[in-house]
Order: sequence, then structure tokens, then C-alpha cells
Amino acid sequence: MSESFADRLVQSVEEKKSCLVVGLDPVLERLPREILGALGSGAPSNAGYCARAAGALGLFLSRVIEAVRDSAVAVKPNSAFYERFGASGCEVLTEVCRKAKKAGLLVILDVKRGDVGHTAEAYADAYLGSTPDTPGPYVDAITVNPLLGTDSMKSFLKMSHSGGKGLFVLVRTSNPSAHELQDLEVEGEPLYLRMAALTARWGEPLRGRSGFSSIGAVVGATAIEQAKRIRAALPHAPFLVPGYGAQGAEAAQLKACFRADGRGAVVNASRSILFAHEQKDIPWIEAIRQAAETARRELEQIRNSL
Repeated sequence: MSESFADRLVQSVEEKKSCLVVGLDPVLERLPREILGALGSGAPSNAGYCARAAGALGLFLSRVIEAVRDSAVAVKPNSAFYERFGASGCEVLTEVCRKAKKAGLLVILDVKRGDVGHTAEAYADAYLGSTPDTPGPYVDAITVNPLLGTDSMKSFLKMSHSGGKGLFVLVRTSNPSAHELQDLEVEGEPLYLRMAALTARWGEPLRGRSGFSSIGAVVGATAIEQAKRIRAALPHAPFLVPGYGAQGAEAAQLKACFRADGRGAVVNASRSILFAHEQKDIPWIEAIRQAAETARRELEQIRNSL
């Protein structure tokens, strides 16, 4: 078994004095003008458009990776923003993961997969495996949807154990309508606590030297009371925390996601960093670098105040 994902994550947080994850969710229309210029002309319906669009994303994100590598512990590409451009986009996704890994960043691939049998096995191999020309060799962890139950997790858990990879289980998300299902009571407790209990059970055999498990939880910063209860239920699980930055959660709201010792969570920021050039009259790459470092410092202040 390889070194556990949890141990790699804890080590990176301690060495970089950072718990920042930068979400690589590029929106073509919001890229800097010089990058859009490389896209050239042609409507989306024209032949070759997807290849040109994917090329623009790749050019942009290669610069982003260099800009954030010192401030972030990880990047989190969301596969949807690449898949929309077909095969060319999928190739760029693999290349982005490779470049981030080469830059010394952990790679958390946001795919939210969840299925059973051979289908789950195929997903696990594609995103956590070692097959060349897939993201798998460069990915440290993925997000998974546990709604189908334990049998939908088996292939992912097996890959975590054999390859030292990590999983972040959707437990309580940050979107406004999350309460419609995730807060529903099931035999006297909310569904998100049932998800937390399963996550604890799946993760116990995968605790590393750091004391943390490689099976973590996605817990939104916008749901502070729920986060407190989940943190109590999952003392050994790392949290991947969305909702900071453009989604509205302030840094002070994040305290509930950390343990009392300031450990146990990494915090994702996407749009507030990727598109920082929209708010500052400076070169776009410098705007991204400054935004990432500002986020890192702000999050460290929160961790150190616990």
C-alpha cells in the first residue's frame, strides 16, 4: 500500500502553512482577453471549436497552476467544465492534473461519481487508477456520491487502500437547496448524520500515521450548525469545504469545520481566485497570485485562532 492520501495532505498543510484548495472551474467567457484571443474566431457550432476552446482552457490553467502553487496545497478541477468540450476537454483535464502534480500540488478531482458493480469499478479505474492517458495516475483524491449505499463505494475504497488515494464523500453540501434532502430526518436524525456515520465506518480502516483517514467528507461552509455536528461525528476525517469566497461564506464561518487543534479541513475557493482579474486593474496572472495568497493568509488566521 502506498503512503496514505491523508498523510500526504496533512504533511502538505503543515509544510506550506496553508489549507487552501483552488478550484479549477474555468468559464470560457470569463477568461482574460489575451487567452480568449488565442481561441480565435468561430461560433460554437463550427468545426474545431471544442479543440480551440479546450486549448484556451489549457493555456489559462497552466498559468494558474504556476501562480497558485506556493499558496495552495491542492487544486480541484471539476470535470464538468472540461467534459463540455468533448474529447479535447477531457484531454486537457488529464493534462491539467499532470501539470498540477508536477508543480507539487495535490490533485482532488471533483467528479461526484457513485454507481455499483462494474460501472463503479470503471469509474474508480479511470479517476484513481494507473492507466496511461487518464487522469488516474495524477489524481490524489476524488469526490464521491454515496447515495447508492455501501456497495457503490466498494471499488473506490479498494482503490484507496491499494493505491493510497483519497475520497471525499458528499455529506452536507453548500448549495441553497441542500436542506431539501440532506436535512431530512431518518429515524430521528438528519440524513447528513447518517452519511457521516457511514463515512466514519468506511474510513476507519484507512487511518494513516497522522491519525486522519483517507476517507473524508464534503461539508459546506454555508451550513455552520450542520458542520458542527458533522465535525463531532467525524473527528478523524478531513473535510473538503466548499462555499468560501464567491458562494458567500466568510472565513469566520469556517471554524466549525476544523477540529479544536486547527486541523482537519481544507477549504476550496474557485471563482474568487480564477477570475480575480475582473476586480483588479493589474496583470491577470498577478491578480490570481495575490488572491490566492490573500485567501491562504486569511484561512491561516482562522486556523491559528482556534
